[in-house]
Amino acid sequence: MNQNIEVPALARVEGEGALYIRLKNGSVAEIELNIYEPPRFFEGFLRGRNFQQVPDITARICGICPVAYQMSSVQALEKALGVQVTPEIRALRRLLYDAEYIESHALHVYMLQAPDLLGYESALSLAEVAPDVVKKALRLKKIGNQLLRVIGGRSVHPVNTCVGGFYSWPIVEEIKALIPDLEWGLEASRETVRWAADLAFPELTIDDYEFVAIRHANEYSILEGDVMSSSNEEPFAVEDFEKAYLETHVRHSNALHSHNVEGKPYITGPLARLNLNSEQLGPEAQAIISEIGLELPITNPYKALIARAVELVEVYAEALRLAKTY
Repeated sequence: MNQNIEVPALARVEGEGALYIRLKNGSVAEIELNIYEPPRFFEGFLRGRNFQQVPDITARICGICPVAYQMSSVQALEKALGVQVTPEIRALRRLLYDAEYIESHALHVYMLQAPDLLGYESALSLAEVAPDVVKKALRLKKIGNQLLRVIGGRSVHPVNTCVGGFYSWPIVEEIKALIPDLEWGLEASRETVRWAADLAFPELTIDDYEFVAIRHANEYSILEGDVMSSSNEEPFAVEDFEKAYLETHVRHSNALHSHNVEGKPYITGPLARLNLNSEQLGPEAQAIISEIGLELPITNPYKALIARAVELVEVYAEALRLAKTY
């Protein structure tokens, strides 16, 4: 069979995407994933700005994960300026990052991937037959957004982060008031893992993945760490990342393509983090992995949903501890 398959608009991808597949003699001969959203030139319009403007500007790269861009820019600037933050600031940044993981992971698990696995075109269709599942998802996400607002000043594109710390300390009572919700969310995230483990995932095993994630010596790495790869025994400093991994332009896409120096693709995200750093998870996440009998490493990319669900337990548990001790 010789045939071209063209999908002019893909939903649920970062930006706006399309897919082209060319079949020849019954086999896939060519695949092109085209992210055709125009470049936004953040690098260009950051030039000449006051350094304290950078975190707020880079937060606008994404409405779902603004903290990732804020923390990247803040830490890069602090390293350039030789700024050392206090343990209290670092703990609050970790709590802010936990809040983002909560809202982002809940969104991805229930709203983006689960409908496909369950045979529904969207979360709205899923809500018609499983309203309790969608209500739980919305509450799980809302708690993360509330925590973002309390620490960051807004639930989307927070504005309280600055080089050296925060513009103002969050109000203690507002963080403490979220403790009951965080306790509910921790148990609901455990239920999410159990639910995810019973889903029917397509069979796909790829054994030659290179997983890449950051690793921290003393914690499950989210905020900072060295670069760890499944292809190397020892991590290396983030300053050397671009010596090992490259970005190149391709004709058919506005998004850069990433690969290692050998030209091979690699995988980041929840699968990579969990596969490389599972021994550093907290007791709550370790317990739920044991309960469902999850075998690591996971090499089925569809099961990234389970990895995200396990991370949801991890960040809810840590957020609860940090909120209680704030």
